[in-house]
Amino acid sequence: MYGQKLVVTPNGFRNSDDLEKNYVIIPVEGKSANELYSTALKYIQKTYKNPELVIKGNIENEYLKFDTHAKDFIVVKNSFLKTPFSADYTCELSFKDGKVKFEIVSIEIYEKGKFHLFFKGQGALSGYYVYNNKDELKRQDAKDQLESYFNSQLLIISEYLKNKVIEDKW
Repeated sequence: MYGQKLVVTPNGFRNSDDLEKNYVIIPVEGKSANELYSTALKYIQKTYKNPELVIKGNIENEYLKFDTHAKDFIVVKNSFLKTPFSADYTCELSFKDGKVKFEIVSIEIYEKGKFHLFFKGQGALSGYYVYNNKDELKRQDAKDQLESYFNSQLLIISEYLKNKVIEDKW
């Protein structure tokens, strides 16, 4: 994968190269914004069961916003229990010639009992948290799994945009 990836911080996802940025740039040399938009739209249509329901914003050749539900995508250890967490998140893709801006604009991470996982602690009874309110890492396993999941999603989208996905041959 190229250099930029997402890391989990107390303030949410950030660019590993510049923690001030909450997005990464996917370089795609030799492709116009129109081509990248068209390829991203194709990715959404092929990946999601109901693409017309997940697309929440669409400016042709410039911008796509879409929702994703990830069921039981990470498992967080709590004492002796392992608790599966699901997530609902929204991504935005913005297109320019030769590059795509990828950003997770909202995310809700929760378990079946409706306890939430937060990037930063909000009090003892607020749910689970990756960092406490002093910005100290408390759940390395959750941080690692979140980064792994979202960076793999970023890689999948990147490979698709670069046409490195093997299409079915008829």
